Formats: sequence, structure tokens, C-alpha cells
Amino acid sequence: MKQKYLKYMGFSLVEMLLTIMILSVVMILVATTLNTVIKASNTANSKNLARSDINYMMDIFNRSVSNAQLDDVYLYNSSLERTFSVESGLPMILTTDISNIGDIYGEDLISIGDTSTYNGNEIHVKIYGFPVWTCLGYFKDANGYGYLVKATNPNLTDHSVCFDQNAVITILNSFSVDVKDFTIQYVDIGDDKNSMFVINSTVTPLFWPVSDAFPVTRDVSRQLVISTEALTRY
Repeated sequence: MKQKYLKYMGFSLVEMLLTIMILSVVMILVATTLNTVIKASNTANSKNLARSDINYMMDIFNRSVSNAQLDDVYLYNSSLERTFSVESGLPMILTTDISNIGDIYGEDLISIGDTSTYNGNEIHVKIYGFPVWTCLGYFKDANGYGYLVKATNPNLTDHSVCFDQNAVITILNSFSVDVKDFTIQYVDIGDDKNSMFVINSTVTPLFWPVSDAFPVTRDVSRQLVISTEALTRY
């Protein structure tokens, strides 16, 4: 009786190691590509959020200032005395030295000589035909992050209270976007009726998953030139 031998076919150890190595390289390439795509997508979303925020904030300033008469527009610089804070989840503006408030709000920058050298961080306007004052301001918190905020006051006689601790503050930018720089400059055009305000703003998204060497500029900057009363945007 003849004895039968079964021949089993399979992979050798070298073939298995080579296959595993090839699969590992392919998986690393796929994972690296997916990671890059995800980072690029998150970066684009962060940049779009910064653009959306700065466009929204500039639009508020444009509509508020352009619909006011010059006599109902006040510009102040309280950046050294006031800071932004969130305590118990409520946004508020804190004053470091209350004794200087009278000097800050005693005279607005519009009425001080050559205003081309003065930049303000607060502008208080009363829209033509409405009794309510709208106060817009730029403040930084203890960590150096900047915020654009808004408050309203129907019976504003003392402009220092528009952003006091009892004011209801609305934050205009997202918490994931830092208002890196913001200035308001008054320009006297000499006709005693219309004047212009030059507003410069730079915002930057806080969530930036790629390095600064990535070929996308992180900051978003806008400049807005607004005229009062004539309602003309230049």
C-alpha cells in the first residue's frame, strides 16, 4: 500500500515580513495624508471664522457710526485703565484705577486739537432719530487677549458708566478668535458737518493646528473708513 504525502502551500517568513513592511509604509502614507488634510481643513475653518468675525464687527461699527451725527459721536481712550473680564460667566469691564475715569471721559478725543495723533478704543454713538446710545469698545483681558464689546444705554448722561460693571455687555467676537489689534482714529475734514473715522482691526484665530511655516497667513486685517451724517462709505 502506497503512502500518500500531502503538500501544503503557504508563505514563507520572508514573504510575510515583506508584506507587513509594504502595508506599514502604505498605512503610514495614508495616515500622514489624512492628518494633513484634516489639519488643512481645520485651518481653513479657523481662518473663515476669523474673517466672519471681523466682517461682522466692522459692519456693526459701520452701521452705528455712519448713521449718527458728529455731535452725537464721542471717542475715548481707556485702554490703559479698563480691562475685559469674565466672572461667574458674565462678561464685564473692570477699571484698574477709578480715580482716572474723570480724566478719561472728561473730554472726548474728537474735541482735542489735532486728533490725527489720537487713537481711541471706545466710541459712543447715538443713531440719528433714536434716543438710545450705543457704546462700542475694545478691551484686553488679563492674558492679553482682545475683545470687541457692545453696550447700550437709553439715558446716557455720564459716558463713564456706559461700560461700568453694571452694564450689560455683548461680546462681538468669538472666544476662539483674538482681536489682536484695534484702533479708531478721527479725521477732521473741515466742513463742521461730516467727519471720517478710520478703523483698523487685526484678528487671529486661537486654534491653529499647523505651524506658522504653513503657507497661510494667520492674521486677518481690515480697514474701514466711515463718514458721519452723509452716510457715505468710502
